[in-house]
Amino acid sequence: MKPVLQVLSAAEIELIHQSALKILSEIGFRFPFDDALELLKKAGADVLEGHVARIPEDLVEYAIQKVPKRKDVTLFGRDSKHDITFERHEPTLACMTMAVNVIDPYTRKKRPATDKDLADLTRIADQLEHVRINGGLVTPQDVPNAYNDWYTWATTLKNTTKHITGGVLGARCVRDAVKMASIAAEDEEMFTTRPFISGWVLTLPPLGIDKESLEALMEMSRLNIPSMLSSGPILGTSSPITIAGTIAQAHAEILACLVVSQLVHPGAPVVYTSFARGIDMRTGAISMACPEFGILKVGMAQMGRFLDMPVRMPSMLRDAKVLDAQAGFETGMIGTVTGLVADVMDSMQLDMDMVVDFPDLLFCNDCMAGVSRLVREVIVNEESIAFEVIKEVGHGGSFLGHKHTFSNFRKELWMPELLERRNWDLWERDGSRDIYEVARGRVLEMLEAGAPNLLSPDAEAEIDRIVREVQHENTGR
Repeated sequence: MKPVLQVLSAAEIELIHQSALKILSEIGFRFPFDDALELLKKAGADVLEGHVARIPEDLVEYAIQKVPKRKDVTLFGRDSKHDITFERHEPTLACMTMAVNVIDPYTRKKRPATDKDLADLTRIADQLEHVRINGGLVTPQDVPNAYNDWYTWATTLKNTTKHITGGVLGARCVRDAVKMASIAAEDEEMFTTRPFISGWVLTLPPLGIDKESLEALMEMSRLNIPSMLSSGPILGTSSPITIAGTIAQAHAEILACLVVSQLVHPGAPVVYTSFARGIDMRTGAISMACPEFGILKVGMAQMGRFLDMPVRMPSMLRDAKVLDAQAGFETGMIGTVTGLVADVMDSMQLDMDMVVDFPDLLFCNDCMAGVSRLVREVIVNEESIAFEVIKEVGHGGSFLGHKHTFSNFRKELWMPELLERRNWDLWERDGSRDIYEVARGRVLEMLEAGAPNLLSPDAEAEIDRIVREVQHENTGR
């Protein structure tokens, strides 16, 4: 069987779900967009002043019934070898988005992220086996701020053939991202059949959402683009201080947006996500790696599984500023518990998801390989028990030279690419490098080796034209 981790019993999950339904039917959710309110009103919701809609239980149940279940969802890659399915639990890494700083791989100094950094990071992630969803790890700070999402889509689409998740500022950004992705696919009809992008939709706790995110959700639903639907309340500030209360509120927020998505387009794909997180009451700093963050990830993942939806949860977004012992502990603690419950794990950022360090991509990739081995099913049968092998080796013998060992050790034992396992003398003879130095050396090799263009010059130019077009329409430049 597979290892199992739970923080909620079946009865507790049901109680939280019923509490979320009560929140929506009695307190309601704020939808600051008339089109959404009209849709909800026609479906039976009670629309109040202040753009608040109280959503009846039967409307929520309708949305739960219509949203595609785990076995029916695929996150497509531009190259089909990168397709991700959810029928089985096989956790994998995804690039988190929207960090604004990088640690320069050459100077090792923190600085604002550039569009070139984004291209380089996307190319590195494209080459890493356990990073199966790419995206805008950083938001370029050297482009016009109002069009960050457009530049991010253009750069990521040029530099990966994996599935991409990105930010979408309103309905226009969704449509332009689809245009750019269709150009990258070189076949608009193929993209419609296999949409290889998805967009973030973040609620605005407590119990609301901003207009641009709501517009984006509705547009993605119309176009059948998967939505990464997330609620990210903070314990004791934008949600109750109690973990149970925060899970109930976050679950209610996700359900509210799920209703809109399924009213727009029944069957629109949605991935259940939550950035519910903790806070350090001494400093006021948000924590992406405290124990409570891990507990919230497990609890929220259980709520997503309760709905039989694909689950994506943040994981390796450490509070640590650099790749040090603290980062290692936070990676191990949150990465392990999240890997046991989530399908996709957001990762590869530091400083509470504000900073990206290039070598950290390789570190997280190797850690994910270890977590994947940890959560894999343990096979117990006559062959794996190996009675006859034990009998052949007998008392005091060795299994090292047995053909059974030779035939099975590669699939039974995880062998890291980066983590150090040699004895001290061999490590010292090889330069006594710590894991950061090893990872940085490999990153520099990857950066200096370069990579072939993944799109034709004409396709790249057409994608760039879309970005310039939206800029020109709004600024005249």
